Amino acid sequence: MQDNQQPVLETQTIDDIVTLTKNNPQDNYGMSLAMLKAMGEALDSAKDNSAIRAVVIEAGGRGFHAGAIAVTELQPRLEDLDREDFQRLVQIGHKLGNQIASMPIPVIGIARGGALGGGLELLLRSDFLYCLDGARFSFPEVTLGFVAAWGGTQLAARLMPFRRAQEMLLLGESISGVEAAEFGLATASFPTTELLDKHLSTVLQRLRLCSPASTRWTKECLTAAWEGSLNQGLNKELEAETETMDSGDFLKGLGALGNGQVYDYSAGKAVAKKSR
Repeated sequence: MQDNQQPVLETQTIDDIVTLTKNNPQDNYGMSLAMLKAMGEALDSAKDNSAIRAVVIEAGGRGFHAGAIAVTELQPRLEDLDREDFQRLVQIGHKLGNQIASMPIPVIGIARGGALGGGLELLLRSDFLYCLDGARFSFPEVTLGFVAAWGGTQLAARLMPFRRAQEMLLLGESISGVEAAEFGLATASFPTTELLDKHLSTVLQRLRLCSPASTRWTKECLTAAWEGSLNQGLNKELEAETETMDSGDFLKGLGALGNGQVYDYSAGKAVAKKSR
């Protein structure tokens, strides 16, 4: 990348929150090879920084996350793509998706305008996904000769009622932000940008009151519930509670509670409870 070019991904750190904003209008804010690389590096950097409490993933422009532009970059001509290229395309999407899902801190996806294809599939690996009511979400792959193979078939089938997932994936039609929240594809949908931003601010403030150790290990327990049997999940809980309590965070939380306060793990001190 030349020095006079803008980065495809803008990284902004305010206090203990990292916001990653897609800045590639030339790719319609989609997942190009450069974007995949930049986002992977940014996530690695945040993961290695113990001071960071959450990562927010946004898109520039109208806040719409387009799909896997990378398919057009693997070879000079689409006709030159072969089976190895097809597999590579899937693998690079899976790699970034796994990076997002395995972050020890919460990852929050913001899809103000919505998302489609690979852009949506990667957002689904976030812990929370917020959008506007008028956002549009789709997996158009079946209409283009692809499969939603960056996790789309598996994630939609788990997050949504199965019949809804079948209809969305097999027809390639879009749904609204309201429907995405109703069906479980998004965490919540909001009628205005102001209300979305207010909720995001509330969530980020709430995370300050959550133990970093508890957050990390609770995420691992949720992953175990998603992927394995009940017994595997219970064994993960045993490991999680042991490691979390051994961190000593419970002494801070219970100490603050005993004094009628809450513990702010970001500030490293007990603070007064806020009335709701």
